[in-house]
Amino acid sequence: MKKFVFSLAAALLVLTACDPDKKPEIVRLDVRIHPTFGSNADVVFNSQQLVMGLDTVKFTRADMIFSEFALITEQGARVDLRNEYAHISLPDKSTLSIPAVITPGQYAGFAFSIGLDSATNHGDPSIWSGPHPLNPNVNNLHWGWTGGYIFAAMEGYYQEGGAEKPWLYHIALMENKMDVVVMAPLDLTDHKTLTLNMDLEKFFKAVHDLSPVEDGDFSHSTFDNGLAHKLSENLAQSFSFESLVP
Repeated sequence: MKKFVFSLAAALLVLTACDPDKKPEIVRLDVRIHPTFGSNADVVFNSQQLVMGLDTVKFTRADMIFSEFALITEQGARVDLRNEYAHISLPDKSTLSIPAVITPGQYAGFAFSIGLDSATNHGDPSIWSGPHPLNPNVNNLHWGWTGGYIFAAMEGYYQEGGAEKPWLYHIALMENKMDVVVMAPLDLTDHKTLTLNMDLEKFFKAVHDLSPVEDGDFSHSTFDNGLAHKLSENLAQSFSFESLVP
């Protein structure tokens, strides 16, 4: 199974020759996003039909902008990893690297946002050049005609009356910014890889029980009877801890 990965990375300080057992003062945390669907271990985009109650859905796109990364200490305090961004694109983009300074230690959780703060969201997108995750040419998630980014673009197909029909949900606007916190013991005294499951069934079911047939198969986050907001609340609850390994 190909896992989807982005990396919160910083250079390890060189250990001195006189003290080869000295612990690093800065460590690197790799984070992998593993898409699942309910009890299914893996999700195959573009082809796999997934049964969801009376619905059958297929995923063809899951693009998201991540920001505001943080570690949660054992005392419950938040250690922000500032000014870091990632563009997650399942299934095509598999590796993303984000430099950050992480102090070695024991942590109790990992946090991030799907979306951006207001100033960044409504700022000039042309300042992000080259391969930067917020470059609109890189992420294809900027609404040039209205300003601001699409925080999550989720697309696929569903079955209705024996026919396959598309569903498309583009979640944007500040009221739909999603804050995610995954609590789990994290020993970050050296380099580790954290794998988070992203349960795509929960995108439809976590907080609100939604169906493309019953609740609508399209949203650009406006004039949709609150559908995008309900989907954003579901998506924020779709992540869980899978593993932490060297």
